[in-house]
Amino acid sequence: MMWFEKPVIQERENWKLDPLVSVGPLFFGMNTDEVADALQAAADNFTTERGFVRTDFPKARISVYYAERDGLKVTAVSASPLCGPQISFKGAGLTGRLPSDLDPWIDAWADGGHKLLFTPEGEPSFRDLGLLLRLQPNGDRCLTRPILLSSEWLDQDWSYLPFV
Repeated sequence: MMWFEKPVIQERENWKLDPLVSVGPLFFGMNTDEVADALQAAADNFTTERGFVRTDFPKARISVYYAERDGLKVTAVSASPLCGPQISFKGAGLTGRLPSDLDPWIDAWADGGHKLLFTPEGEPSFRDLGLLLRLQPNGDRCLTRPILLSSEWLDQDWSYLPFV
C-alpha cells in the first residue's frame, strides 16, 4: 500500500445480489423503517437530490436511495469500495476490485447476452441486471463501487441518477 492510499478492508460482510430484487438483507421497495430493521442500524442522515432521498448507514458502510414519489421506497443501494459489504453475483465479488480484475467477468456477461453499456465516464453497467460499477479513486488506482438498482431505473437516463 502506498502512503496516499486508504487501506481496503479484506474482512467484509458478504452480500448476494439478486438482480432487480434484493442485495444482501435489503429488498427493493422496502421503506425506511424496514431498511433500518434489516440492517439493525439507524440511518445517519437524509439528504435530497434530484427527487431522490439518500441516507447513509455508517455501520453497514452503504448508502440507500429512495424515490420520493414512491413514498420513500428503496430504489438503489451503493457500497463503499474500501470497507462496504462484498457484494457478489454468480460467484464474483464486485466491491473494491480493480477494474482490470473484473474485465473478464464483464466480458463473459456481455458475451452471454446481457447488454453492456457505459456511462459517459466509461463505467460499465448492465441495465437488465440493475448493476452499475462506479469507480472510486484510491491513491493512484480506482476501485469498484457497485450501485444496485431497482427495475424502475431501467428506462431512465442514467446521467439523471443522483449518484452518477
